[in-house]
Amino acid sequence: MSKVNVQIYKPFGPSISKQDLPLELIKDFKKDLDMIRNLPEEEQKPYRTGHTLAGGLGKEGEFLITPKVMLKWKANYFDAVIKEYSRIHRPNKEVDRIIVNSAWHNYMLKNQWNPTHHHLEFFSPVFENPSISTVGYISVPKDMKPLEGVKKHNDFSGCIEWIEGKEDLFQFGTYKRIPKERDFFVFPASLNHIVFPHNSDEPRISFSFNAVIKFKTD
Repeated sequence: MSKVNVQIYKPFGPSISKQDLPLELIKDFKKDLDMIRNLPEEEQKPYRTGHTLAGGLGKEGEFLITPKVMLKWKANYFDAVIKEYSRIHRPNKEVDRIIVNSAWHNYMLKNQWNPTHHHLEFFSPVFENPSISTVGYISVPKDMKPLEGVKKHNDFSGCIEWIEGKEDLFQFGTYKRIPKERDFFVFPASLNHIVFPHNSDEPRISFSFNAVIKFKTD
């Protein structure tokens, strides 16, 4: 039998892009988070976001990224990544501007996690729903152990998982990644995802932000 030429099309479903964060960005974000975490309690309060986010990591786990740091890297890195993500998916539309409407650090300790959620209707009604969401990994534990009391084939320690649609023989409904330091993911804000706990004494440090993409025809 001659070789069969098979072409695969992916006309449905969301896409996730993955890039490497610049080393200078890693340094800036670490410095920003350390500065906030070392503030006196009263001065730290404006940066806390634990009461508004899905994971309930507590007041010491989630902090707003300072505008100076976020604006620097929006101009020098994030805008270019988002424009390329948009160009691939909407080649006939030109991005006019990208509006970041929230940005925060995640400082996750052993066994902390974030349940299944998406980032639509993330804010009060005065904010426009974001087009895309992101997650970037600043520091990932190097000594993650299997989760206690979990069978090996169900051990997703440290994973992030995106969830979309049903799953059967010819389609997948989930996608899991064990993130590495410098990983940066961009995905639709409507896409459900879950962050599994990690079994390590080292913290897992990441950041996320949501953004609205405005096209020149909007």
